Amino acid sequence: MSSSTLLICTVGSSHEPIVAALKQWRPVRVRFVHTPQTKDDVASKVVPMARAEGVDLDAGRYDLFELPEGQDLASCLDHLRQLTPVVAEWAARGESFQVVVDLTGGTKCMSAAIGIQASRWPCVFSYVGGNERTKDGVGVVVSGSEIVRHAQNPWDALGHQAVDDFVVLFDQHAYLAAANIAAVTMKRVSRPDRKRELSSLEQLAKALDAWDRFDHTTSKNRLESVSKSANDLRAVLGPTRSERVLAGAAQLMTHLGQLLEAQPPSSHHVLDLLANAKRRKDEGRFDDATARLYRALEAIAQVALKEGHGIESTEEVPLEKVPESLRTMWAARANDGVVSLGLQDDYALLEALGDPLGQKFRTAGLSGPKSRLVARNRSILAHGFVPVAGPVFERLWGDALSLANVDEASLPFFPELALGKP
Repeated sequence: MSSSTLLICTVGSSHEPIVAALKQWRPVRVRFVHTPQTKDDVASKVVPMARAEGVDLDAGRYDLFELPEGQDLASCLDHLRQLTPVVAEWAARGESFQVVVDLTGGTKCMSAAIGIQASRWPCVFSYVGGNERTKDGVGVVVSGSEIVRHAQNPWDALGHQAVDDFVVLFDQHAYLAAANIAAVTMKRVSRPDRKRELSSLEQLAKALDAWDRFDHTTSKNRLESVSKSANDLRAVLGPTRSERVLAGAAQLMTHLGQLLEAQPPSSHHVLDLLANAKRRKDEGRFDDATARLYRALEAIAQVALKEGHGIESTEEVPLEKVPESLRTMWAARANDGVVSLGLQDDYALLEALGDPLGQKFRTAGLSGPKSRLVARNRSILAHGFVPVAGPVFERLWGDALSLANVDEASLPFFPELALGKP
């Protein structure tokens, strides 16, 4: 066994299994988890028995960790959590440092508690059984017949807990946090198939995280990787959720292809901005949502000016393309015969050009000093310190969908993983 093993073992009334574990793992450090009733047994019984079997444990190589009530699961769990930093510090020393948790001794409650707590530790589970038992094979292990029956990485068996955590974060649009859960767990599991399954989840979450950051090229590449890992997704998510994800990924890649091929501004960019704003709204981040919505409203006007009036960029609009009613007003701020426009200017120009979208913007109450867009300007993400309220966003959301002439069903949507969701 490794010469850098930390053994954590529960202490009960039978001491032979503890000695068997000590002989098997030959730890350099031991943490004996005991109750007040078994505290004295460590020095008076366990250590001498181990020494007689060739395992010399001096007082400097082991520590005692007491559980005040060995029959209280909640109490055991509360106290065992204190060992988490001990385990993390030991495992962080290097690859040759391993943690072994033996859950043979102690009460059933102690064994259950340390099994639950250790399921999240980077460790190996150990259980001491025997070749012989009393009562025709169903009683206790006969002394002298002890043997380590199991030595397993709990993450191989309990990785589904990490998957459950992944699903919760994923459906909250916390894609980077979900990817980190998968990546950390992937390092802890031993089985190659489990690693592949977790890798497929990590790629899925990173694909959508990249999309949320408008890194569309990276997102498309990662989604293509997800499609190639279809069998791993089916294994980790099951048939219903995996097919939902794979179908959603195919639709998203179609949208990404259109988005990457389009020369901005385009209707594809408008849809993407609106969808991003909705995801921020779903998270309750109304200031972030409104910032994206404001950009979407501007993009709607830019697309209309480009496609309907040949104005390619609102950063450099030739004055000769501006109707007389606005040209005189904007001439003073022109530079070399061109003028740069903001959102309100875009819609004013559309209205002056006779485009119905400009009038629709005004009729919606979005122009002028009393515009609902003032809430965006007062936001801490724009020019002020006033957070955007949910109802304010909802009104602007309805305005944006109307101006874009789309409904929510037209927007690209990210798949959800929780069972029972549509």
